[in-house]
Amino acid sequence: MCASIDDVFGAEGPIAAALPGFQKRPGQVQMAHVVERGMLEGVHTIVEAGTGIGKSLAYLVPALRSGKKVVVSTGTIALQEQLVGKDIPFAVRALGIPARTTLLKGRNHYLCKQKYLGMRRDRLLAPSRGMEQLWAWAQHTTTGDRADLMPAPSAGDWEQVDADADDCVGELCEHFRDCHFFRKRDEARYADIVIVNHALFFLDLAMDGGLLPPYDVAVLDEAHQCERWATAALTLSISRGTVARMLRKLHRTYHLPATFDARFDDAVRALDAALSHVSGERYPLRANDDAPPALDDLRSECLALENWVHANWASGLKKHPENDAEAQRRRDLALRSILAHITAIEQSQRGGDDAVAWVERGESDGRYEVNSAPVDVAQFLREHLFTRTQSVVLTSATLAQGRSFSFVRRTLGVDDAQELIAASPFDYAAQARLFIASAQVNPKAPDFARRAAPLVEECLERTKGRAFVLFTSYARLREVHALVAQRLPYPIRMQGELPRAALLEWFRRTPNSVLFATATFWEGIDVVGEALSCVVIDRLPFPSPSDPLVAGKMAVLQAQGFDSFDSYMIPAATVRLKQGFGRLIRSHTDRGVVALLDGRAASTGYGARILAALPPATRIEHLDELEGFL
Repeated sequence: MCASIDDVFGAEGPIAAALPGFQKRPGQVQMAHVVERGMLEGVHTIVEAGTGIGKSLAYLVPALRSGKKVVVSTGTIALQEQLVGKDIPFAVRALGIPARTTLLKGRNHYLCKQKYLGMRRDRLLAPSRGMEQLWAWAQHTTTGDRADLMPAPSAGDWEQVDADADDCVGELCEHFRDCHFFRKRDEARYADIVIVNHALFFLDLAMDGGLLPPYDVAVLDEAHQCERWATAALTLSISRGTVARMLRKLHRTYHLPATFDARFDDAVRALDAALSHVSGERYPLRANDDAPPALDDLRSECLALENWVHANWASGLKKHPENDAEAQRRRDLALRSILAHITAIEQSQRGGDDAVAWVERGESDGRYEVNSAPVDVAQFLREHLFTRTQSVVLTSATLAQGRSFSFVRRTLGVDDAQELIAASPFDYAAQARLFIASAQVNPKAPDFARRAAPLVEECLERTKGRAFVLFTSYARLREVHALVAQRLPYPIRMQGELPRAALLEWFRRTPNSVLFATATFWEGIDVVGEALSCVVIDRLPFPSPSDPLVAGKMAVLQAQGFDSFDSYMIPAATVRLKQGFGRLIRSHTDRGVVALLDGRAASTGYGARILAALPPATRIEHLDELEGFL
């Protein structure tokens, strides 16, 4: 093993020897130093690693050298695949340190053999073409991973055969020894580095363990997403969909009286009707006086179902179990599923200063659901992550506000940590231009789209397409798209016309293309080279103050004596804008322009604070200054 991090990343070191054309990056070496110190000394670490630093190697090298059990959690599938397929194998080869690595996914990503074989016993023919393809795959798969099944199964088909915890009797199952999920979990138990996503990582914390093996070190890459995923893991939901899934699971195990289906259907219909009495895609539950009685009725049905399971846990089983232990396990699983719904209802009605309940319309089915979540996840993470783990590494290209990590510390509950801002190796002053619209272009004004459309058109003409045009809402996207799409001589697509991966592939392969998109294209997208030379952003991406969760966070901050706009809205918008800006420059040879169509950025004090946190691109006053630059 090399004596030091400097040796590893030095001109004569193993990384340079294994990677032709390797150039030492000071920021990468700085980051590797502080990460290694944190891992070896049991200290938490926060690192903002500018684009191009090579942060993956900067934490993988210390992880491999530490000899500790490391879990690496990421926010995107693309980064997971990069780590497993490229970065970790390279680091292992270069350092000559043998390491067992595995990618662990949530239970519902894996095939349940018991469910599958039970379905085959009960049916002579598959009920659909999709299920027929799924059956054929299930016969020969060695991984049981849904990602290996092409074309991807429908959600309804997959639910019937997935390894969901609510149906699993664990070691009491006859297929336990060759179960795809448990085999993968055993592999993770003996691995040195386990790769997971944020959804699984924070769900494991919310369940107080059981999904991931014990670990010494946690590396949270794309850590700017941690608050959102931690909140999601602690969110309880009630809807037609969650109730239907509960009943389907119980029907698979018990001879459940059909009267329950009718009674629950009536209760859910009443809840749907009550929730629709208030207009809006997302609103606080307290704004709806009709919802609590409907939730009470649904709770009563859940209690009746709970009583039935208590009374019929053995006699009501469809398949006679091998022993009483299996029957009791199935009873416990059924009761856990029912109790989760009762708890969700009670929590949403209880509310309080530390939690918020809201109603949200689903994008796919248009039906409403009730959600409840804590306003602040800091104390939860402080207790379940930072005090229990030797060393936690938080890293992202967008964590700091200026030179401060106070926002991420406060929102995630990090009381004590070493810090580093590792600057990007890119020359933003030479490679990037930043254009800000005049103060007259205000996203709050009713004529914003009319004023913004000519600027979008001019930007795209200057760059000959090759652009992302990013919006904070679908409504604004459609409005501006309608004004400019027919006037531009470039291939144009809008988010929603194709799946996300297909849209990205189309953009990369189509010369001079333009993509109009929203949230999912603000981050986690890597387009290197001339294909992306322009990023247009419609407005400063402040969270919506009318969002119930945002309003709850602001109310808590105000009660604590903070200015909520200064302490929450500005930092949140800064992180988001830095993510959008980060789509532009992805290599030393990239050149391009970011155009922000929000005049408030140049005419307000808070706008100046946000702009100061962006990479140091050269500001231009007029778009004709791009002449000769690209």
